[in-house]
Amino acid sequence: MYDLKKIIEKEGPKLSSELIELIVENDKVSKDTARKRLSRLKDPISKIKGLFSDNQIFFYHKKIYKKPEFYDALIEAFELSGKKYFAIINSVQYHYGFINKDRLAAFSFSPIKDLKGHKRIDTMIRELIDLEVICEDGTNYKLNSKICSKENYQHSKSLEIVEDFLINQFNDWARGIGLTSYGSAKYYYEFGKFSWAYVSPSYVSTLVKYNKGKLVPAFVVADFLIGNKKNEVDIDFFLKKIEVLRSITTMPTFLPFFVTDYLDLNIFKKLKERGVIIALVDRMFGRGYKELIEALINSITNAGAILKNDPEAYLKLIDSINKLAIGKTNNLKGDLFELAVGYYHGQKCKGLNVGKIINFQGEQREIDVLAVYESKIIIAECKGYKSKISKEEIEKWVSEKINLIRQWLNSIDVYAQKEFVFEHWSTGGYTDEAIEYICKLQPKKYKLDFIDSEKMLEKSKEIESKKFKQILKEYYMTAL
Repeated sequence: MYDLKKIIEKEGPKLSSELIELIVENDKVSKDTARKRLSRLKDPISKIKGLFSDNQIFFYHKKIYKKPEFYDALIEAFELSGKKYFAIINSVQYHYGFINKDRLAAFSFSPIKDLKGHKRIDTMIRELIDLEVICEDGTNYKLNSKICSKENYQHSKSLEIVEDFLINQFNDWARGIGLTSYGSAKYYYEFGKFSWAYVSPSYVSTLVKYNKGKLVPAFVVADFLIGNKKNEVDIDFFLKKIEVLRSITTMPTFLPFFVTDYLDLNIFKKLKERGVIIALVDRMFGRGYKELIEALINSITNAGAILKNDPEAYLKLIDSINKLAIGKTNNLKGDLFELAVGYYHGQKCKGLNVGKIINFQGEQREIDVLAVYESKIIIAECKGYKSKISKEEIEKWVSEKINLIRQWLNSIDVYAQKEFVFEHWSTGGYTDEAIEYICKLQPKKYKLDFIDSEKMLEKSKEIESKKFKQILKEYYMTAL
């Protein structure tokens, strides 16, 4: 008789369909008999049910549970027979191991609302968290490091910023040609019970419908996939959403756009065959956009090294943004403000890190700019937006970020010997309540420095860069 326990222990986890075929082939029994044998499998063989197509079961030896070989086999099983779970995992992998919680649903083909015959995305995420395939990591979902082959938080962050930038550009284009109305667009929003990066009603006369005399608008939906070369698996989430919506007879007319920087011919044809409107960034927004977003991704991903070793690259990036996307970059300016602060410190410090994630005592914090000087460490919090910082925000920064970061600094010998200076940069300034609170802060174990736009200009005089002073004045003070 075929020894299932030995096979699973020796060859690794298997789905029930494969085990049934092996039993039938080797023992010459019926599939029903094979299923009964599987149902009697006990310790040390464990099983996972309810996640695979055709009621398949994932069998594994308990000694490898949550080890790399367990996850390798589980991901392979998802790719074969749990494609909705695999789409979630693949999307986080595509984004270098991290993805914002509010965005993940848009990169899956699982509904965010009840839809007959489909499991909701929140249920699936809970199941993947229980298996420790993904975990909650602040505002992100993070892929287990045993699974992710290219984990890089800064790279993930760069893709998020570029996606946001292009969504805004797409919205300007859509309303500019009258396809959608001004102020009607929603980002990472629901249409047809699925999440999309961009959703907006369209009242173009040839697209709208009438139901019992009532106007039903069409909808423009779009998803964005930037960076990396794509394969067919990467775009499946988008095509599957469209496939489901087209099977619903009561669905309003919708125009699906897929916005990307690169597609090979096979994927291009596959999208075209399914009636997708393909928006390559260079063709939609103008020549030079592809190079711009590549420079953005590289500058954000490798910010510390670039600002310290090749600071002119940052100044060239700002010039490119101004030339190609003039008047459309307010959100992007805020997202890139930490690069401006990093540029300032990079001219003076010995070592620089931008967007560093620290984990200490089971808690995580992000440091916008960490600058190492001869006798001090400067930790800068960067707020590059026109709104004023409130007292509550300062209180939260002091209590939740400074205290933990200071403990982390003290745990590192090379840092513990130095003075700690915590800077708070705000292009929008501070409310009166915040200023009153700031004046009362008198920490003994570290220094605080609050830097508004006026103080930024003073600091810019400390470095010999007319271009940087111009950027501060025009990019962060006048335009914001």
